[in-house]
Amino acid sequence: MRGHVVVAGLILLVIGKASATVVDKATDAQKSCELLVQNSFRNQDEARSAGVCEGMIETAMLFSPNLPANVRACPPAQGSTLQSAKVLLRYLDNNPDRANEPGITVAIEAFRDSWPCRGDDAQSTGTGSKKRAPKKSN
Repeated sequence: MRGHVVVAGLILLVIGKASATVVDKATDAQKSCELLVQNSFRNQDEARSAGVCEGMIETAMLFSPNLPANVRACPPAQGSTLQSAKVLLRYLDNNPDRANEPGITVAIEAFRDSWPCRGDDAQSTGTGSKKRAPKKSN
């Protein structure tokens, strides 16, 4: 299943580049994800843009728990793409200075801010300033 998501993400990336629907920066992600959350597509380009957001969010959800402890996030296993897109949009509203950074990077940071992994001792860099629980020693 994970292989299918990765392949789908790569296909969306290629399709996005071919049709000029790309999430390079967080501002692009914000526009695309707003369309996804609002579910208000007026044309094929807007639907494609929302799909690009969905692909980026699903890719970030899949890979973020497997990143190094200082940057990883642990989205809920049963979390939805829509819920995660809302997390990203809220994060961008609270951190407008991140708008020119890569969209996928900001998405993972938004997830880390909302869903830190249990046992990570790194500090959140987002607006929540949540402390992580210290790692347990056995």
